[in-house]
Amino acid sequence: MVNRLPLLIGIVIAALLAWGYSTTVDSAFFGAALDGANQLFQPGPMIAFVIMIPIALVSGLMPGGGLPFLIVVLSFATELDPFIALPVVIGYMAANDLTEPIPSILLGIPGARSSQATILDGYPLARQGYAGYALGASYTSSLIGGIIGGLALLAVLPFARELLRLFGSPEFFLLSLLGIAAVGIVSAGAIVKGLLTACLGLLIGLIGFTNVASQTRATFGVDYLYDGVNIVPVVVGLFAIPEIADLVISNTPVAKERLSEMLKDANRDVSRGMREALHHKWLIARSSLIGVFIGAMPGLGPTPAHWLAYAQARQTEQGARETFGTGDIRGVIAPESSNNSTDGGVLMPTLLFAIPGSAPMAIILGFLFIVGIQPGPQMVDPDAHLNLTLSFVYVIVLANILVVPIVLRFSPLLTKVAAVPPLWLAPIVIGVVTLSAFQANLDIADLTVVLVFSALGMFMKAYAWPRPPILIAIVLAEPLEKFMSISIQARGISMVWQPAFIAIIIAVSIAVYFSLRVQRDAKRLQDQAAEAEARLAKGQQAE
Repeated sequence: MVNRLPLLIGIVIAALLAWGYSTTVDSAFFGAALDGANQLFQPGPMIAFVIMIPIALVSGLMPGGGLPFLIVVLSFATELDPFIALPVVIGYMAANDLTEPIPSILLGIPGARSSQATILDGYPLARQGYAGYALGASYTSSLIGGIIGGLALLAVLPFARELLRLFGSPEFFLLSLLGIAAVGIVSAGAIVKGLLTACLGLLIGLIGFTNVASQTRATFGVDYLYDGVNIVPVVVGLFAIPEIADLVISNTPVAKERLSEMLKDANRDVSRGMREALHHKWLIARSSLIGVFIGAMPGLGPTPAHWLAYAQARQTEQGARETFGTGDIRGVIAPESSNNSTDGGVLMPTLLFAIPGSAPMAIILGFLFIVGIQPGPQMVDPDAHLNLTLSFVYVIVLANILVVPIVLRFSPLLTKVAAVPPLWLAPIVIGVVTLSAFQANLDIADLTVVLVFSALGMFMKAYAWPRPPILIAIVLAEPLEKFMSISIQARGISMVWQPAFIAIIIAVSIAVYFSLRVQRDAKRLQDQAAEAEARLAKGQQAE
């Protein structure tokens, strides 16, 4: 399946785009593209973008480091122009991903789970004195992969614009319901746990006053719950605090001696690594397409794409079976190409169908609803928010072009962040995210919500219960109820026999099946790599 995947992706994308562009690209589309660029390249968004870059570079080196910034911006979202808040967050995520290869290659420690495959060949290269060679190849691959991901998002928009014209309230009700269920099914490989947490999220999301029935639900006489549970303290408690607690419990900073050893040759051979990456242009293209396609699958995110790109390179590149895992530069190029291309992929279902492709995309979905933007047809409508959607494409490409030269030049300096003791970082991060949760509404009750969801989040993390389905269900609960009510009143039970309704069920079922297969394959590859690493460690100890 891995061998045929890039070819299948290319054929499907080419066929869909040929039809989409022939029917939907018009003067209004190009007008929205120009307006999106004009709105983005204003002083406000550009100043915010410049402030975001160093924060993204530093925080990407720390476990859970990406969450505090997202939560701070989320707490200010209602006060910011959408063309400042949303593009900056998208750019932050793209820039944040670019720091992941630094500790993976130089230290053998992934900056995030999606950089684990890079360690297999990147770290041996660093130990052999070729750290600069590996970093040069890594960031050139990431740059090209990020641009391909952004262009893939751009290419899909005309087709999506035509497709969404066929949808009405029943279809969007079904998409919301199946989106919650799909993410629950594929989350963490635990179907029952995922569905149960999704149901819990729906129960929480339906608390408060509802316009559909003109009544309050489950408020228990508490005025704070009249408007429902605020999303910002939920995100802080469910995601940020458990990650910080795990950071404190592990308390394993990198040894300074080991850091110095890996840094001494980090600036060497960077240009040679860049040229080597360009020499493997077809490997970059295949791996990037895998990243786009897997990123668009509900609930998967970058980790499976990373491993599958590594696996297809090992199976298709000449002599790779014998050299991968020992310091083969192609084992760095393939996973890093897919790493950044997933940014464009995960935005597709999030913006167009309100189905997040990953946990961070669930937070982006929350951003959209907070600023009053409904994902779906509005995101591809020239008279609504197509200009904002196109600005995301510009931001993904711009972030990669600006950040890659910075990380290539300052990788050794940035890596020193990984040596900071976690106990020094934890109080600062906890203080920042807690203040952000409070300032969103200036209500002391929000801190109670943070406390409750922190306990829930730590329990779920400890016992491997997936957390994204809760957040996604809370965000989608209101539109789900609204579309269900409209659909029942307009069509009744006959809505389930509509061709579009049936087609969505079939398409989502295929996507979930494929997602489960991809998740299983990625987990198998991950386990094999862990076993090989353990055997190597034992052999070194015996010597």
